[in-house]
Amino acid sequence: MTAPPTAELMFREGGAPELRATFDVAQIAVGETARRMGVQGAEPAGASELEREWDRQRGLLEFIVLQPGGRYWLCEDEGEIVGYGRVCRFGEMEELTELMVLPSHQGRGIGRALLERCWPGDPSPEMGRVVVAAGAPADLSLYAGFGVMPTAGHWHLRVTTTLYQERRAREIDVAEPAVHALEALRAVKEWNRLEPPAIGHRRPRLHEFFSRTRTCLATMDEEMGHASALCWVGAHCDIGPAVAATPEELVPVVLAALDRVARSREPETFGVFCATDSWWVLRRLRGLGFQVHWPSWVMASLPLPGLDRYLPTRPPHLL
Repeated sequence: MTAPPTAELMFREGGAPELRATFDVAQIAVGETARRMGVQGAEPAGASELEREWDRQRGLLEFIVLQPGGRYWLCEDEGEIVGYGRVCRFGEMEELTELMVLPSHQGRGIGRALLERCWPGDPSPEMGRVVVAAGAPADLSLYAGFGVMPTAGHWHLRVTTTLYQERRAREIDVAEPAVHALEALRAVKEWNRLEPPAIGHRRPRLHEFFSRTRTCLATMDEEMGHASALCWVGAHCDIGPAVAATPEELVPVVLAALDRVARSREPETFGVFCATDSWWVLRRLRGLGFQVHWPSWVMASLPLPGLDRYLPTRPPHLL
């Protein structure tokens, strides 16, 4: 049985000034979860690696905390932040982007207390909830108590760049449609058309943000005059989100994004997040050497109707 939070703990709302401190809490908490789940390469990050990761994620975190209607709650022990939770609202859906507690303070009911503040009351048809949850049974049980249930698996897939390039080079006979980079305004317009039917809610502000920070790759339906698939690609190996009109049409833009990262950044390893419903993408990625690095779940209170034609966001703060 989980013990109630002790009296000396204090809960308060957070804001932009606490972003770096809570980022550090997240890195420690995620590292401990990875170690507990047996994830390979879960050694603690050094100071320089933490700084690089902060630079990479800072823009998205600042965007999330500034969105209207969101919630950002901190738990402090003697003035030190030991846990936090954050929700970002998009239209009729609240996305729990992070729920983190330091390993030294886990098992004291802090996560539940933060969720009670971030997700007060029950979800409704007018305001749904979604979260990407670590695959540990305790995590799934905790979130299920707040009105969300597993919808699909959410896999972090990784591959070495060398293996990926070797296997891609063998696919010279595979015919794939042309992929183009879209101008920012056109990209946002196409995202606003293709994404809502796939995930069940609209996120125009998110794609306006990505249009300033990432490049949108697209395949085009020349007959209809609009995009058939889209994928955002960032400067730091950030691939996704991606969406398509059909599951099979998702594959070419995802591969184009992977090719772009493998050529331009040449990381030792790289990867994507993928819903387990996306069989067309998963089959192709498995053939290219990708393996499951970290299993999680997409949990929601409302249907997410098209995850088979959707590739989640990296970094995974949002679906």
